[in-house]
Amino acid sequence: MSSEPEAPPATQEVPWKRLSSKAPLAALVPLSASLGRLMLGALLPAYFAGEHGPPGFAWVFMSGIAALLLAGGLYEVATLSYRVVGAQLEIRSGVFTRSSRFIEAARVQNTEVLQPFMSKLFGLVEVKVETASGGKADGHLRGLTPEDAQALVLALQAVRGEAGTAGPLPGDPAREERVLSEAHLGGLLLYGATALGVGVIAVALGALHEITETFQKLLRPWMEAHWDAVAAPGMGWLAATVAALIGLLGLWLVSGVRAVLRFHGFRLVDTGTHLRAVGGLITRRQVTVRRARIQQVVLDEPLLRRTLGFGSVEVETAGVRGGQEAADRAELLVPVVPTARMPELLREFVPELPDALGSLPLQRAHPKALLRARIRAVGLSVLVAAPATWFWGAWGAVAWLLLPAQWLGAWFDWRFQGWLVTDALVVVRQGFWRRRTTVVQRARIQSVKARQGPLERGYGIGHVRIDVAGSHVILPSVGWAEAQSLIDVLPARRPSRSPQLPAVRLPG
Repeated sequence: MSSEPEAPPATQEVPWKRLSSKAPLAALVPLSASLGRLMLGALLPAYFAGEHGPPGFAWVFMSGIAALLLAGGLYEVATLSYRVVGAQLEIRSGVFTRSSRFIEAARVQNTEVLQPFMSKLFGLVEVKVETASGGKADGHLRGLTPEDAQALVLALQAVRGEAGTAGPLPGDPAREERVLSEAHLGGLLLYGATALGVGVIAVALGALHEITETFQKLLRPWMEAHWDAVAAPGMGWLAATVAALIGLLGLWLVSGVRAVLRFHGFRLVDTGTHLRAVGGLITRRQVTVRRARIQQVVLDEPLLRRTLGFGSVEVETAGVRGGQEAADRAELLVPVVPTARMPELLREFVPELPDALGSLPLQRAHPKALLRARIRAVGLSVLVAAPATWFWGAWGAVAWLLLPAQWLGAWFDWRFQGWLVTDALVVVRQGFWRRRTTVVQRARIQSVKARQGPLERGYGIGHVRIDVAGSHVILPSVGWAEAQSLIDVLPARRPSRSPQLPAVRLPG
C-alpha cells in the first residue's frame, strides 16, 4: 500500500460558449450602418460634386475597403465566444488574430440587455457589460439567445453575491414587482417637445432640406403664376411667421417621435438591491443598476417642464458613457416624473436625502458672482449686437435688445443657484431656464478642486469642482477662503480596512 498522498483531481476547464448561429445575420444591418456613418464624410462631398466627383476606380477602391471592414466585423461576431471563470468574464474572438478580454465581475457597474429591431426578428438579444474604465461597454455580446443572456447576467451577479436579482428578458411575461415609475404616450410627447437637443435640430434640418427640394418643384410654378399676390406688402412677414411656426412644429414632432421610440412602454421597477428600467419601441432596452453603485442623481427641470408639472431624473453610476447630451451619458433615465412624485422617487435613489429638494436650506451663490455674470452678459451682447448693427443698420440694432434680456437672465440664474453639504450628500442647484439639481454621494467623491480665474481673483471668489467616477459637478461661486476649506471638508471620511501605516517621508 503506497503512502504517497493522492494527487488532487484536475480542475475541469469551463467550456467556451458561442453566440447563436444567427448572430452574423442579426449583426449585418447594424455593422453596415456603422460603416455607412464612418464613410459618410467621404461619400457626401463626392455626392454633391456630381460629375466632378472621384473617378470610377476610386469608388471601386472605397467599396472594396467597406466590404473588407464589413467582412471583418462579421468574422469577429461569428468567432466570438465567452465564459465566466472564477471571478472573471472572458471574451475572445478571431482565429488567425485572436483577441481576448478579461473583465473582473466585481468591477461591473451595470449590465444592459438590448433587443434592437434586427435582433428581434431573429429572436436574439445583446448584452453590454459596463465598468468604470472607459466611454463604452467593455463587453458587448451581439446575438445571444434570451436564455443565454439570462444565464450570463445571473452568473455575473452570482460571482458578486447578488444571485436572484436578474429580471425578465425582452419577451418574457411580466412579473409582480414594485413599480416606481411608468411613462405613457402623452407624457412622452411632452417630454420630447421640451427636449430639443442638437441631434433633434440636425435631423430636422436634414428633413427640411429634403422638403425644400421637393416643394420647390411643386410650389415654384404656382408662385410664378400668382406672383402679384405673393409679392403684396406684408406677405414677407406672413411667410416668415408661417415658416417659423412650421419649423418649430417640425422640431417638436421629430423630438416627440424620438422620445416615443426610445421610451415607449417605459417601466422602472425595484427588485430590492437593484433598479431595473425597461423601454423602447423598436430597440427594447433593459438596464439594471445596483443601488449601492449609484453615485449621483440629477433632477432636470427646464422652465417649460416645470410649468407643465413634471421633470426628468438621471441616475449615474461609475460606468462611463459617451454622448453629447447629459441624458445620453446617464445609465438610467426616468423621462417623466410628476412634480408631486419627485421627493418620493428621489428617496428611492438617495435614501439619505433629508427632505424634499424644494425645502432644503440651500446656500446662495456669492453676491459678487452676480457682477461677474453681468459683465459676461454685457460682453456677449455687445459681441452679437455691434456687428449686427454695422452690417444691417436699423434692423441689426434690434439685436441690442439682447442686452437687457441677458442682464435679467444673469440675475435669474444667480438668484436660483444654491448648494448644501450634509453628512452624506452634496446638493447643487444651477440654472433658472434649465434648472438642474445634482445630488452627489459624498462617499463617492474622487477628488475636489478649487479654481480661481483672473476675474474671480479680483473679486475674491472661486468655484469648486467635485469629481466622481465618470462625471463631475461644479458648485456655484463661493468666497475663495470657503472654496479652499471645502477641499478638505467635502470628501467623506471612509473607515480604513487596513492597519495604520507609518507616514512615508517624501524625497526632499
